[in-house]
Amino acid sequence: MLFGVLIAAAGLIAVLLYLVRLNRRDNSLLYFGLAATMYGVRLFIEGANHYMDHKWDQVPLVISLFVAIPLILFFRVVTASPFWKRVSYGLVGLFGAVAVFGVGRILFHRDLRLVQTLINTTALLAMPPLLAMLFIPFRSASRDQTILRTGILTFALFVAYTNLVNVGAIHGNSSLEFIGFVFFLASLGYVAASRTQRNEERLLSLNKEMEIARGIQAGLLPEKSFAAAGLTAASRYVPASSVAGDFYDFLPKNGGLGVLIADVSGHGVPAALSASMVKVAIRAQRDWADDPARVLSGLNSILCGNLQGQFVTAGYLYLDPGRGALAYAGAGHPPLLAWRAREKKVECMEENGLMLGIFPEGAYKCMTAALEPGDRFVLYTDGITEAPSLSGEEFGMERFKAFLAKHAESPAQELCDALVKHVTAWSGNSSREQHDDLTLIVVDYKAA
Repeated sequence: MLFGVLIAAAGLIAVLLYLVRLNRRDNSLLYFGLAATMYGVRLFIEGANHYMDHKWDQVPLVISLFVAIPLILFFRVVTASPFWKRVSYGLVGLFGAVAVFGVGRILFHRDLRLVQTLINTTALLAMPPLLAMLFIPFRSASRDQTILRTGILTFALFVAYTNLVNVGAIHGNSSLEFIGFVFFLASLGYVAASRTQRNEERLLSLNKEMEIARGIQAGLLPEKSFAAAGLTAASRYVPASSVAGDFYDFLPKNGGLGVLIADVSGHGVPAALSASMVKVAIRAQRDWADDPARVLSGLNSILCGNLQGQFVTAGYLYLDPGRGALAYAGAGHPPLLAWRAREKKVECMEENGLMLGIFPEGAYKCMTAALEPGDRFVLYTDGITEAPSLSGEEFGMERFKAFLAKHAESPAQELCDALVKHVTAWSGNSSREQHDDLTLIVVDYKAA
Protein backbone atom coordinates (compact mmCIF):
# COMPACT_ATOMS: atom_id res chain seq x y z
CA MET A 1 0.00 0.00 0.00
CA LEU A 2 2.85 2.38 0.84
CA PHE A 3 4.58 1.70 -2.47
CA GLY A 4 1.24 2.20 -4.20
CA VAL A 5 0.87 5.67 -2.69
CA LEU A 6 4.45 6.62 -3.61
CA ILE A 7 4.14 5.37 -7.19
CA ALA A 8 0.76 7.08 -7.69
CA ALA A 9 2.17 10.32 -6.29
CA ALA A 10 5.13 10.13 -8.69
CA GLY A 11 2.69 9.59 -11.55
CA LEU A 12 0.52 12.55 -10.60
CA ILE A 13 3.60 14.77 -10.31
CA ALA A 14 4.70 13.66 -13.80
CA VAL A 15 1.27 14.50 -15.25
CA LEU A 16 1.31 17.89 -13.50
CA LEU A 17 4.79 18.68 -14.84
CA TYR A 18 3.59 17.79 -18.32
CA LEU A 19 0.57 20.08 -18.02
CA VAL A 20 2.64 23.12 -16.92
CA ARG A 21 5.20 22.70 -19.73
CA LEU A 22 5.01 25.17 -22.61
CA ASN A 23 6.21 22.64 -25.16
CA ARG A 24 4.04 19.51 -25.10
CA ARG A 25 5.21 17.84 -28.28
CA ASP A 26 7.00 15.16 -26.24
CA ASN A 27 4.24 13.16 -24.53
CA SER A 28 6.48 10.64 -22.76
CA LEU A 29 6.03 12.39 -19.42
CA LEU A 30 2.24 12.26 -19.78
CA TYR A 31 2.16 8.59 -20.73
CA PHE A 32 4.50 7.63 -17.93
CA GLY A 33 2.53 9.70 -15.43
CA LEU A 34 -0.78 8.08 -16.40
CA ALA A 35 0.71 4.58 -16.25
CA ALA A 36 2.40 5.23 -12.89
CA THR A 37 -0.78 6.73 -11.40
CA MET A 38 -2.90 3.79 -12.52
CA TYR A 39 -0.28 1.27 -11.38
CA GLY A 40 0.07 2.92 -7.97
CA VAL A 41 -3.70 3.04 -7.42
CA ARG A 42 -3.97 -0.63 -8.39
CA LEU A 43 -1.17 -1.56 -6.01
CA PHE A 44 -2.80 0.38 -3.16
CA ILE A 45 -6.21 -1.23 -3.71
CA GLU A 46 -4.67 -4.72 -3.91
CA GLY A 47 -3.06 -4.11 -0.55
CA ALA A 48 -6.25 -2.67 0.92
CA ASN A 49 -8.26 -5.68 -0.25
CA HIS A 50 -6.43 -7.86 2.25
CA TYR A 51 -8.06 -5.83 5.03
CA MET A 52 -11.48 -5.44 3.37
CA ASP A 53 -12.29 -9.05 2.54
CA HIS A 54 -11.52 -8.50 -1.19
CA LYS A 55 -14.54 -6.26 -1.74
CA TRP A 56 -12.77 -4.32 -4.49
CA ASP A 57 -11.21 -7.19 -6.43
CA GLN A 58 -12.79 -6.02 -9.68
CA VAL A 59 -11.18 -2.53 -9.48
CA PRO A 60 -7.55 -3.75 -9.82
CA LEU A 61 -8.66 -5.92 -12.73
CA VAL A 62 -10.24 -2.98 -14.51
CA ILE A 63 -7.08 -0.93 -13.99
CA SER A 64 -4.94 -3.84 -15.21
CA LEU A 65 -6.99 -3.94 -18.41
CA PHE A 66 -6.07 -0.30 -19.23
CA VAL A 67 -2.65 0.32 -17.59
CA ALA A 68 -0.76 -1.26 -20.47
CA ILE A 69 -2.06 1.29 -22.99
CA PRO A 70 -0.15 4.37 -21.67
CA LEU A 71 2.91 2.14 -21.09
CA ILE A 72 2.87 1.05 -24.74
CA LEU A 73 2.53 4.67 -25.84
CA PHE A 74 5.48 5.54 -23.60
CA PHE A 75 7.55 2.80 -25.27
CA ARG A 76 6.49 4.21 -28.64
CA VAL A 77 7.84 7.67 -27.77
CA VAL A 78 11.24 6.44 -26.53
CA THR A 79 11.86 4.16 -29.53
CA ALA A 80 13.42 5.60 -32.68
CA SER A 81 12.35 2.94 -35.17
CA PRO A 82 9.42 3.87 -37.48
CA PHE A 83 8.53 0.17 -37.85
CA TRP A 84 8.09 -0.36 -34.12
CA LYS A 85 6.15 2.86 -33.83
CA ARG A 86 3.61 1.36 -36.21
CA VAL A 87 3.63 -1.93 -34.32
CA SER A 88 2.82 -0.06 -31.11
CA TYR A 89 -0.49 1.11 -32.55
CA GLY A 90 -1.40 -2.51 -33.21
CA LEU A 91 -0.59 -3.36 -29.60
CA VAL A 92 -2.70 -0.43 -28.36
CA GLY A 93 -5.58 -1.73 -30.48
CA LEU A 94 -5.10 -5.24 -29.06
CA PHE A 95 -5.08 -4.06 -25.45
CA GLY A 96 -8.01 -1.73 -26.15
CA ALA A 97 -10.09 -4.64 -27.48
CA VAL A 98 -9.09 -6.81 -24.53
CA ALA A 99 -10.01 -3.99 -22.14
CA VAL A 100 -13.47 -3.55 -23.65
CA PHE A 101 -14.10 -7.33 -23.60
CA GLY A 102 -12.77 -7.63 -20.04
CA VAL A 103 -14.88 -4.78 -18.67
CA GLY A 104 -17.94 -6.40 -20.27
CA ARG A 105 -17.17 -9.75 -18.61
CA ILE A 106 -16.74 -8.02 -15.24
CA LEU A 107 -19.90 -5.93 -15.47
CA PHE A 108 -22.26 -8.55 -16.88
CA HIS A 109 -20.81 -11.93 -15.86
CA ARG A 110 -18.55 -11.20 -12.86
CA ASP A 111 -16.09 -13.62 -14.44
CA LEU A 112 -12.98 -12.31 -12.67
CA ARG A 113 -10.90 -15.44 -13.19
CA LEU A 114 -11.34 -15.36 -16.97
CA VAL A 115 -10.46 -11.66 -17.09
CA GLN A 116 -7.31 -12.26 -15.01
CA THR A 117 -6.23 -15.08 -17.31
CA LEU A 118 -6.91 -12.87 -20.33
CA ILE A 119 -4.79 -10.06 -18.87
CA ASN A 120 -1.88 -12.40 -18.07
CA THR A 121 -1.94 -14.04 -21.49
CA THR A 122 -2.11 -10.73 -23.37
CA ALA A 123 0.76 -9.29 -21.30
CA LEU A 124 2.96 -12.31 -22.05
CA LEU A 125 2.19 -12.08 -25.78
CA ALA A 126 2.95 -8.33 -25.87
CA MET A 127 6.20 -8.54 -23.94
CA PRO A 128 8.52 -9.60 -26.82
CA PRO A 129 7.52 -6.79 -29.23
CA LEU A 130 7.68 -4.22 -26.43
CA LEU A 131 11.24 -5.21 -25.59
CA ALA A 132 12.11 -5.29 -29.28
CA MET A 133 11.09 -1.63 -29.51
CA LEU A 134 13.97 -0.74 -27.20
CA PHE A 135 16.71 -3.04 -28.46
CA ILE A 136 16.09 -3.67 -32.18
CA PRO A 137 17.72 -2.51 -34.38
CA PHE A 138 20.81 -2.76 -32.19
CA ARG A 139 22.54 0.57 -31.84
CA SER A 140 24.98 2.22 -29.48
CA ALA A 141 23.31 3.75 -26.45
CA SER A 142 24.30 6.57 -24.16
CA ARG A 143 24.70 6.08 -20.42
CA ASP A 144 21.19 7.38 -19.78
CA GLN A 145 19.71 5.11 -22.44
CA THR A 146 21.52 2.09 -21.01
CA ILE A 147 20.19 2.79 -17.52
CA LEU A 148 16.68 3.36 -18.86
CA ARG A 149 16.81 0.13 -20.85
CA THR A 150 18.04 -1.74 -17.79
CA GLY A 151 15.17 -0.38 -15.70
CA ILE A 152 12.57 -1.28 -18.34
CA LEU A 153 14.07 -4.76 -18.85
CA THR A 154 14.02 -5.41 -15.10
CA PHE A 155 10.37 -4.37 -14.90
CA ALA A 156 9.57 -6.53 -17.92
CA LEU A 157 11.17 -9.56 -16.27
CA PHE A 158 9.09 -9.04 -13.13
CA VAL A 159 5.95 -8.63 -15.24
CA ALA A 160 6.72 -11.82 -17.15
CA TYR A 161 7.41 -13.70 -13.91
CA THR A 162 4.17 -12.48 -12.29
CA ASN A 163 2.04 -13.35 -15.29
CA LEU A 164 3.63 -16.80 -15.65
CA VAL A 165 2.82 -17.45 -12.01
CA ASN A 166 -0.75 -16.23 -12.49
CA VAL A 167 -1.39 -18.54 -15.47
CA GLY A 168 0.12 -21.48 -13.60
CA ALA A 169 3.13 -21.94 -15.88
CA ILE A 170 5.53 -21.69 -12.93
CA HIS A 171 5.27 -21.66 -9.16
CA GLY A 172 6.15 -18.51 -7.22
CA ASN A 173 4.95 -15.33 -5.56
CA SER A 174 2.63 -13.30 -7.83
CA SER A 175 2.82 -10.13 -5.72
CA LEU A 176 6.41 -9.13 -6.54
CA GLU A 177 5.72 -7.24 -9.76
CA PHE A 178 5.80 -3.84 -8.00
CA ILE A 179 9.51 -4.33 -7.21
CA GLY A 180 10.28 -4.22 -10.93
CA PHE A 181 8.17 -1.10 -11.36
CA VAL A 182 10.00 0.60 -8.47
CA PHE A 183 13.29 -0.32 -10.15
CA PHE A 184 11.97 1.16 -13.41
CA LEU A 185 10.89 4.30 -11.57
CA ALA A 186 14.33 4.59 -9.95
CA SER A 187 16.05 4.34 -13.34
CA LEU A 188 13.84 7.15 -14.65
CA GLY A 189 14.69 9.23 -11.57
CA TYR A 190 18.40 8.72 -12.18
CA VAL A 191 18.09 9.73 -15.83
CA ALA A 192 16.03 12.80 -14.91
CA ALA A 193 18.55 13.82 -12.22
CA SER A 194 21.46 13.26 -14.63
CA ARG A 195 19.83 15.39 -17.32
CA THR A 196 19.03 18.09 -14.77
CA GLN A 197 22.65 18.17 -13.63
CA ARG A 198 23.90 18.46 -17.20
CA ASN A 199 21.40 21.22 -17.90
CA GLU A 200 22.60 23.08 -14.80
CA GLU A 201 26.21 22.72 -15.92
CA ARG A 202 25.32 24.02 -19.38
CA LEU A 203 23.42 26.91 -17.80
CA LEU A 204 26.39 27.82 -15.60
CA SER A 205 28.69 27.66 -18.61
CA LEU A 206 26.29 29.83 -20.61
CA ASN A 207 26.06 32.37 -17.77
CA LYS A 208 29.86 32.52 -17.62
CA GLU A 209 30.04 33.08 -21.36
CA MET A 210 27.39 35.80 -21.11
CA GLU A 211 29.39 37.56 -18.40
CA ILE A 212 32.47 37.45 -20.62
CA ALA A 213 30.40 38.81 -23.51
CA ARG A 214 29.09 41.58 -21.26
CA GLY A 215 32.64 42.54 -20.34
CA ILE A 216 33.67 42.57 -23.99
CA GLN A 217 30.69 44.72 -24.93
CA ALA A 218 31.38 47.13 -22.08
CA GLY A 219 34.92 47.43 -23.42
CA LEU A 220 33.52 48.56 -26.79
CA LEU A 221 31.84 51.58 -25.21
CA PRO A 222 33.75 54.81 -24.57
CA GLU A 223 34.30 56.28 -21.12
CA LYS A 224 31.17 57.49 -19.36
CA SER A 225 32.33 61.12 -19.62
CA PHE A 226 34.17 63.29 -22.14
CA ALA A 227 35.41 66.87 -21.96
CA ALA A 228 36.94 69.16 -24.61
CA ALA A 229 36.72 72.81 -25.78
CA GLY A 230 34.02 73.81 -23.32
CA LEU A 231 31.99 70.65 -23.98
CA THR A 232 31.25 68.18 -21.17
CA ALA A 233 29.55 64.87 -21.98
CA ALA A 234 28.20 62.31 -19.51
CA SER A 235 26.35 59.04 -20.07
CA ARG A 236 24.45 56.16 -18.49
CA TYR A 237 24.06 52.76 -20.07
CA VAL A 238 21.73 50.21 -18.42
CA PRO A 239 21.24 46.99 -20.43
CA ALA A 240 18.04 45.00 -19.90
CA SER A 241 20.01 41.71 -20.00
CA SER A 242 23.64 40.60 -19.85
CA VAL A 243 24.26 42.05 -23.29
CA ALA A 244 22.31 44.75 -25.08
CA GLY A 245 21.61 46.36 -28.44
CA ASP A 246 22.21 49.99 -27.46
CA PHE A 247 25.46 51.71 -28.41
CA TYR A 248 26.99 55.18 -28.16
CA ASP A 249 30.32 56.77 -29.06
CA PHE A 250 32.15 60.11 -29.11
CA LEU A 251 34.04 61.32 -32.20
CA PRO A 252 36.13 64.48 -31.61
CA LYS A 253 37.13 66.43 -34.75
CA ASN A 254 38.46 69.92 -35.48
CA GLY A 255 37.85 71.16 -31.93
CA GLY A 256 34.27 69.93 -31.98
CA LEU A 257 32.59 66.77 -30.78
CA GLY A 258 30.43 64.21 -32.61
CA VAL A 259 28.07 62.11 -30.50
CA LEU A 260 26.42 58.95 -31.83
CA ILE A 261 23.60 57.02 -30.17
CA ALA A 262 22.18 53.84 -31.73
CA ASP A 263 19.53 51.29 -30.85
CA VAL A 264 19.47 47.88 -32.55
CA SER A 265 16.08 46.19 -32.88
CA GLY A 266 15.50 43.27 -30.53
CA HIS A 267 17.35 42.30 -27.38
CA GLY A 268 20.02 39.95 -26.12
CA VAL A 269 22.85 38.36 -28.06
CA PRO A 270 21.63 39.06 -31.65
CA ALA A 271 21.18 42.76 -30.87
CA ALA A 272 24.54 42.89 -29.08
CA LEU A 273 26.34 41.39 -32.09
CA SER A 274 24.76 43.98 -34.37
CA ALA A 275 25.70 46.73 -31.90
CA SER A 276 29.33 45.61 -32.14
CA MET A 277 29.06 46.04 -35.91
CA VAL A 278 27.90 49.62 -35.34
CA LYS A 279 31.07 50.13 -33.27
CA VAL A 280 33.23 49.04 -36.22
CA ALA A 281 31.17 51.03 -38.72
CA ILE A 282 31.32 54.32 -36.78
CA ARG A 283 35.10 54.15 -36.60
CA ALA A 284 35.16 54.22 -40.39
CA GLN A 285 33.37 57.61 -40.33
CA ARG A 286 36.04 59.56 -38.42
CA ASP A 287 37.21 61.54 -41.43
CA TRP A 288 33.80 63.25 -41.81
CA ALA A 289 32.72 63.20 -38.18
CA ASP A 290 31.66 66.85 -38.56
CA ASP A 291 29.00 65.93 -41.17
CA PRO A 292 26.10 64.05 -39.47
CA ALA A 293 24.28 63.23 -42.73
CA ARG A 294 27.39 61.69 -44.25
CA VAL A 295 28.12 59.75 -41.05
CA LEU A 296 24.66 58.13 -41.13
CA SER A 297 24.94 57.40 -44.86
CA GLY A 298 28.29 55.70 -44.25
CA LEU A 299 26.86 53.65 -41.40
CA ASN A 300 23.91 52.58 -43.54
CA SER A 301 26.08 51.46 -46.45
CA ILE A 302 28.17 49.26 -44.12
CA LEU A 303 25.26 47.79 -42.17
CA CYS A 304 22.97 47.01 -45.11
CA GLY A 305 22.94 43.27 -45.77
CA ASN A 306 24.83 42.45 -42.58
CA LEU A 307 22.16 42.62 -39.86
CA GLN A 308 20.22 39.39 -40.59
CA GLY A 309 16.84 41.11 -40.71
CA GLN A 310 17.49 43.56 -37.89
CA PHE A 311 17.64 47.33 -38.20
CA VAL A 312 19.20 50.21 -36.30
CA THR A 313 17.82 53.57 -35.28
CA ALA A 314 20.42 56.24 -34.63
CA GLY A 315 20.97 59.90 -33.92
CA TYR A 316 24.21 61.79 -34.56
CA LEU A 317 24.98 65.24 -33.14
CA TYR A 318 28.02 67.36 -33.96
CA LEU A 319 28.78 70.37 -31.76
CA ASP A 320 31.23 73.01 -33.05
CA PRO A 321 32.07 75.56 -30.32
CA GLY A 322 34.49 77.37 -32.63
CA ARG A 323 31.69 78.29 -35.02
CA GLY A 324 28.98 78.42 -32.37
CA ALA A 325 26.89 75.91 -34.33
CA LEU A 326 25.50 72.43 -34.11
CA ALA A 327 24.38 69.90 -36.72
CA TYR A 328 22.13 66.92 -36.22
CA ALA A 329 20.78 64.03 -38.32
CA GLY A 330 18.63 61.05 -37.36
CA ALA A 331 17.74 57.63 -38.72
CA GLY A 332 14.32 56.72 -37.32
CA HIS A 333 15.46 57.73 -33.85
CA PRO A 334 13.62 59.67 -31.09
CA PRO A 335 14.21 63.45 -31.39
CA LEU A 336 17.18 65.22 -29.87
CA LEU A 337 16.22 67.24 -26.78
CA ALA A 338 17.94 70.57 -26.16
CA TRP A 339 17.76 72.74 -23.06
CA ARG A 340 18.13 76.29 -24.33
CA ALA A 341 19.63 78.44 -21.59
CA ARG A 342 18.51 81.72 -23.15
CA GLU A 343 14.81 80.72 -23.47
CA LYS A 344 14.82 78.50 -20.34
CA LYS A 345 12.94 75.73 -22.10
CA VAL A 346 13.38 72.26 -23.59
CA GLU A 347 13.27 72.10 -27.37
CA CYS A 348 12.74 69.02 -29.60
CA MET A 349 15.06 68.85 -32.59
CA GLU A 350 14.23 66.24 -35.21
CA GLU A 351 15.57 65.47 -38.69
CA ASN A 352 14.88 61.80 -39.41
CA GLY A 353 15.63 59.59 -42.36
CA LEU A 354 15.15 55.86 -42.83
CA MET A 355 16.37 53.38 -40.25
CA LEU A 356 19.87 52.00 -40.84
CA GLY A 357 20.61 48.61 -42.34
CA ILE A 358 17.45 48.08 -44.42
CA PHE A 359 17.52 50.28 -47.53
CA PRO A 360 20.89 50.70 -49.35
CA GLU A 361 19.59 53.84 -51.06
CA GLY A 362 18.71 55.53 -47.74
CA ALA A 363 19.53 59.26 -47.78
CA TYR A 364 19.89 61.53 -44.76
CA LYS A 365 19.64 65.27 -44.25
CA CYS A 366 21.25 67.45 -41.66
CA MET A 367 19.67 70.26 -39.63
CA THR A 368 21.74 73.08 -38.16
CA ALA A 369 21.19 75.51 -35.30
CA ALA A 370 23.09 77.98 -33.15
CA LEU A 371 25.12 76.80 -30.17
CA GLU A 372 25.17 79.10 -27.15
CA PRO A 373 26.84 78.85 -23.73
CA GLY A 374 24.64 77.11 -21.16
CA ASP A 375 22.90 74.92 -23.73
CA ARG A 376 22.42 71.25 -22.92
CA PHE A 377 21.73 68.41 -25.37
CA VAL A 378 20.24 65.03 -24.53
CA LEU A 379 20.43 61.93 -26.73
CA TYR A 380 18.64 58.76 -25.57
CA THR A 381 17.04 55.50 -26.65
CA ASP A 382 13.32 54.75 -26.50
CA GLY A 383 13.83 52.55 -23.46
CA ILE A 384 13.41 55.79 -21.48
CA THR A 385 10.34 57.34 -23.06
CA GLU A 386 8.58 53.97 -23.51
CA ALA A 387 9.30 52.68 -20.02
CA PRO A 388 5.93 51.36 -18.75
CA SER A 389 4.59 51.81 -15.24
CA LEU A 390 2.97 48.93 -13.37
CA SER A 391 -0.36 49.99 -14.89
CA GLY A 392 1.11 50.01 -18.42
CA GLU A 393 1.38 53.80 -18.87
CA GLU A 394 4.53 54.94 -20.68
CA PHE A 395 6.92 57.44 -19.12
CA GLY A 396 6.45 59.61 -22.19
CA MET A 397 8.04 62.68 -23.71
CA GLU A 398 6.29 65.26 -21.56
CA ARG A 399 7.49 63.75 -18.28
CA PHE A 400 10.96 63.49 -19.80
CA LYS A 401 11.03 67.16 -20.79
CA ALA A 402 9.63 68.24 -17.42
CA PHE A 403 12.36 66.29 -15.63
CA LEU A 404 15.07 67.91 -17.78
CA ALA A 405 13.70 71.39 -17.09
CA LYS A 406 13.51 70.72 -13.35
CA HIS A 407 17.14 69.55 -13.25
CA ALA A 408 18.52 72.09 -15.71
CA GLU A 409 21.14 73.27 -13.21
CA SER A 410 22.33 69.77 -12.25
CA PRO A 411 25.73 68.63 -13.55
CA ALA A 412 25.55 66.32 -16.57
CA GLN A 413 26.50 63.09 -14.81
CA GLU A 414 24.25 63.83 -11.87
CA LEU A 415 21.36 64.37 -14.28
CA CYS A 416 22.04 61.04 -16.02
CA ASP A 417 22.07 59.14 -12.75
CA ALA A 418 18.97 60.87 -11.40
CA LEU A 419 16.96 60.31 -14.58
CA VAL A 420 17.78 56.60 -14.79
CA LYS A 421 16.85 56.22 -11.12
CA HIS A 422 13.59 58.10 -11.71
CA VAL A 423 12.62 56.00 -14.76
CA THR A 424 13.49 52.77 -12.96
CA ALA A 425 11.26 53.77 -10.04
CA TRP A 426 8.48 54.71 -12.48
CA SER A 427 8.65 51.27 -14.07
CA GLY A 428 8.78 49.42 -10.76
CA ASN A 429 11.76 47.42 -12.03
CA SER A 430 12.78 46.48 -8.51
CA SER A 431 9.99 43.88 -8.68
CA ARG A 432 10.16 42.86 -12.37
CA GLU A 433 12.51 42.66 -15.32
CA GLN A 434 13.57 45.81 -17.14
CA HIS A 435 11.56 46.06 -20.36
CA ASP A 436 14.29 47.53 -22.60
CA ASP A 437 17.85 48.81 -22.64
CA LEU A 438 18.30 52.36 -21.30
CA THR A 439 20.96 54.65 -22.75
CA LEU A 440 21.29 58.36 -22.05
CA ILE A 441 23.90 60.95 -23.09
CA VAL A 442 23.96 64.54 -21.83
CA VAL A 443 26.27 67.12 -23.41
CA ASP A 444 26.73 70.57 -21.79
CA TYR A 445 28.31 73.55 -23.52
CA LYS A 446 29.98 76.24 -21.50
CA ALA A 447 32.22 78.71 -23.29
CA ALA A 448 35.87 78.09 -22.49
